[in-house]
Amino acid sequence: MTNPNNAVGTNGAYGGRTSVNAFNDALAVYNSRGILSGWDCSPNTGMTVSLGGTASVRDVAVAMDSNGNFTTINNISGSAVDVTMTAAPAANKRIDLVVAYVDNPPQGTATATDNPGACGIIAVTGTASPTPSAPNESAIRTAITADGASGSTAYYVVLATITITSGTTDIDAGMIEAGDHVEISGQTIEDNSIAESKIDFATFDLSTERVVGILNGTTVYEKIIEDTITMPSTGTAAISHGITGLDELVSVTGAIMTGTANVALPATGAGYTIYLSFWTVTATAVNVYNNGFAVTDGKIRITLRYTKS
Repeated sequence: MTNPNNAVGTNGAYGGRTSVNAFNDALAVYNSRGILSGWDCSPNTGMTVSLGGTASVRDVAVAMDSNGNFTTINNISGSAVDVTMTAAPAANKRIDLVVAYVDNPPQGTATATDNPGACGIIAVTGTASPTPSAPNESAIRTAITADGASGSTAYYVVLATITITSGTTDIDAGMIEAGDHVEISGQTIEDNSIAESKIDFATFDLSTERVVGILNGTTVYEKIIEDTITMPSTGTAAISHGITGLDELVSVTGAIMTGTANVALPATGAGYTIYLSFWTVTATAVNVYNNGFAVTDGKIRITLRYTKS
């Protein structure tokens, strides 16, 4: 089996054998094979690519056998793993795969930790064509068999897809597509189980609908609507929310700015004019009602939490 420097392994080896049942119990939350962490693929030299080995990143993937059972494949070396692709086709282009696998049953050397003797990482070569397709499961399992494992039953995962055009002598980053990440079944994440420092809030677009939780078994969404607003002293402004399938409201909050003054919604005060007294939400818009205070070139932001039909 092709396993450079015994870099690829699977967890939980005991006497050269992995407990498949124990792994299936632990991996029951996954709906598919794919990458869990790391296993980044990048060009090396010529037709060779390097996978994983990034400092402080664990290279872990979930592999699946022919019966839908799962196990893990890890980079147990901590260093990049090199795989050399087949020479470029003379004409057209070809889609190749980098595949890691675990033999089934996953029995390696009794004295070797993490079963590197039962694991492999290989290039699976596609067929050149003007409109090529990636190797299918049958082709992948044939390649695993040719590498010395039980291809018909082995666990495998695609770590990278590489499109190679005729005449290519050096693979570049634009030819490489990372393997799919695993799909995870519905599960509850306990409060504070993800450190806030690990979340990149700069990537959150709050004007885009997002899931914020579950209420009585129903998914709750949140969206912030922002718009400019001009209103007479008594009147209504309709702010389009762009939500498809709005069902029930959970909460509505907001603020309006006119000049340099920021006022929360709804705003009331003893002895003062009610600023924006209330609103209604329809299938298409938030209707804000003004009761006695004109707004010119104002800006309004409204946060909606809701369920969908």
